[in-house]
Formats: sequence, structure tokens, C-alpha cells
Amino acid sequence: MPIPSRVLDRTRRTFTGDLIGPRDAGYDEARRSFNAMIDRRPALIVLPAGPADVGTAIRLARDLELPLAVRGGGHSVAGYGIVEGGLIIDLRRMRAVTVDPTARRATAGGGATWADLDTATQAHGLAVTGGVFGDTGVAGLTLGGGLGFLQGVAGLTCDNLIGLELVTAAGEVLKIDQATDPDVLWAHRGGGGNFGVVTRLDFVLHPVGQMYGGFVDVPLRDSAFLERYVAVHADAPDELIAMLYASHSADHGAVAQIQYAWLGDPAAGDRYGREMIGELAVLGGALKPATYADIQAINEIMPFASYRHYWKSTFVPDLTQDVAEVIVETIQRKPAGGSGILIEPMHGQSRRHGHDHAAFPQRSPRYHVSPMGIWQDAATDAAEIDWVRATYDRVHAFAAGGTYVNYITPDEPPDRARSAYPAAVYDRLQAIKRRLDPDNVFRSNVNIAP
Repeated sequence: MPIPSRVLDRTRRTFTGDLIGPRDAGYDEARRSFNAMIDRRPALIVLPAGPADVGTAIRLARDLELPLAVRGGGHSVAGYGIVEGGLIIDLRRMRAVTVDPTARRATAGGGATWADLDTATQAHGLAVTGGVFGDTGVAGLTLGGGLGFLQGVAGLTCDNLIGLELVTAAGEVLKIDQATDPDVLWAHRGGGGNFGVVTRLDFVLHPVGQMYGGFVDVPLRDSAFLERYVAVHADAPDELIAMLYASHSADHGAVAQIQYAWLGDPAAGDRYGREMIGELAVLGGALKPATYADIQAINEIMPFASYRHYWKSTFVPDLTQDVAEVIVETIQRKPAGGSGILIEPMHGQSRRHGHDHAAFPQRSPRYHVSPMGIWQDAATDAAEIDWVRATYDRVHAFAAGGTYVNYITPDEPPDRARSAYPAAVYDRLQAIKRRLDPDNVFRSNVNIAP
């Protein structure tokens, strides 16, 4: 149902940002999803200029009884930032980043992307673990955990969150840190967007100088390569993070892309890389001295609304030979295309924090394994989704339990959050949800119902 014009006129009198409705120019562009499978038509898209505007938008949604969604960078595969017939709070105008190089601290607006934050922090030789696509939203990645190329030395993104500004379901603006409300700070280190609209995030930064890495593609003929990859990672210091993406290439067959990041002496980085590659032919790419910006650019940008996405996620205690054989066999048998299996190590500092520090649920497993459907032809939707589900089922048979809430698919069961977190963590998150959002206004997410 259209929002009455008199209501919009009244809202505009106190609103300093922009309001975009279905009849306004820019509406179709503003509602575009990262995932081309999602085509939703919200009743109103709100682009606030500051936290006061966010409070106004929340009250408007509640007064009109509209479902509410919050959009930062917009990279949600499940499309949580867009609701059919509802109100979207789109934070992309709130992208300012400030850096205090002496204190090694950064502040990012709720709509900032990793390109925004990395550019500002790297000007001072500093960084924090960040998303591997530059246009990923800082807020969304952080609130779900945040795996990235610096997690070995710096932990997950959420581990480095030291403060935030939160607009609650009542429209109240709260300044949160360890001194003012440690429980709410803890909840935002992995608890998702369940508690309000995060309009500012404060991070501790880490020195990041010369690095070594890049990507190389190697043939995936058998499990021996994955076993070697595991052995190198098990013995390597915190400074090494190597992610893998296994897929089937029309030109080369089963291929593993090593996305390699070493923070330290290039000679040592080269040695670990050679051990990992072994005698395999390099089909593309190269490992070499690099900047952090080079490493962050490995995956470039995946355009919005250009690809169809269906991802599933599980953590395994280790990448055993049984798991490795499943991965190799699955990739060798699948048709050529962009879909594949992402392997992300839980290494170094990312495994050392406990649930007293952050709500992020999975610290003890050594690997995060994600079958990812990425394709363009809508006619192949069923086949791609079936492949992801079948692959997930085979890998999940070896799982430690849980999932990564940033990789949730649109068709997960409503109570998915309960199985994503350990019981004690979920209960603590639920208590905070009851305090901040007892009416579950913020439910377009991996929802923790009050």
C-alpha cells in the first residue's frame, strides 16, 4: 500500500536526508540487491544524513506498521537489507571515516564500505581485518564476525570493535563502549543486526606494512594438494592467511585458487607459498611482494544484481583427508562455471578469543567451508541451488556445528539463529534483544526473537 503523501510531507519537514518512493527517480537503482535472485519493491527507501534521521525513520515504520530493514553496504546474499512493501533504512550516505594514527583508532559511518575504511587507514600504514570485496559494508561484516586476510594477526573484524553508536527501536541514540554498556558491545561482536541501527563503528587498528602474496590457480587433481595446504597452515605463524576457492574451469578442469596473504619478510612468505604449491603447475596469477591494498584487491568487485547467489556455510574441526576427498570429487564432477567451494582457515588470533569477548560462535574449528552458487542464467537456478545443497550436506556430515551468519541463504528456517550459536551465547543475546528491541522491530536478519 502506498504511504500517504501527507505522512511523507510531514516526515520531510524534520528529515535532512532523502526519501525515495516507487514513483521517484532512482527508486529501481536504490532497491537493487547484490543477489540478482532478489527483486523486492519496498514502500519507501530512506537515506538518512545522521542518527536523528534514523530515529525518525524507525518511528515512521512503526507508526505505519511497516516491516523494517537496514542496509549498509548491501552485500547480504539473503537480501536482508530489502523488504517487500516495507521501509528500508539505507545508510550509504553515512560513509565518513576518520583515523587517529597516534591512538591507532578508526571511526566508520554505518554505510561505509571496506574500500572507504582501507583507503583511510592505509594512508597511515594501519588496517583492521576487513572484507575481501571492497564494496562490502563495514557494519554488516563486523556485526556477523568478519573473516579476512589479517585475522591471523588481528583476529576477526568484530574482535577489533571497541565502540559504536546505536539507534534503538525506540529511536534513542546510544553511545556504546566497554565502559557504558559492555553487554551490548559484546552482542555486536558477532550477534548480527538484531539490536538496532549501527550508525558508527569504532575500531582498534594494527600496523600493516610490506606484505607478500596475491593469487595463483593450480590444478585440483586429488586431495594431496589440500593435505599439503593444511600442513603448511598448521605450522605457519599468525602472519599467514591463505584462502582457497575450488571451482571447475572450462579451460583447466578442477582448479583451486590460492588467495595468499603473508605479513612479514617476503622470503619467508615465498617459502610457505612454494611449500603449498609444491610441484603443481601454476595456471594463472603469481605470488610476489605486495601492499595490503594489493591483497584486498584480489577479488576485485562483484557487481550488484549481475550474479545470482545461493551460499551455505559450515565449520569443520579440520580439513581431514575425508573432507578433502569430498571437496575434490565434488568439484571434479560439477559442470564448469563460477560456483565453487570457499575454504577459509580459522587461524592465529581469530581462534584465541572466547565467548566472553565476542558473541561470534565458532572459534575452535580450524576451517570454514562454504559451497557457493554464483551464476547468471535464471534457467539454471534449480540446478545451481541443488548443487549447493547437496555439497553442503556432504561437507556438513563432518561439521563441528553452527554456521557463519554472514553467509545465510534466504530460505533458512526462521529459528536458524538458535542453531548458529551455542546455547549460552544465544540466551545472552536473547536477553539483550529483549532489553533493546522487545517488539522485534529489527527482524530482517538472522533473527534472535525476544
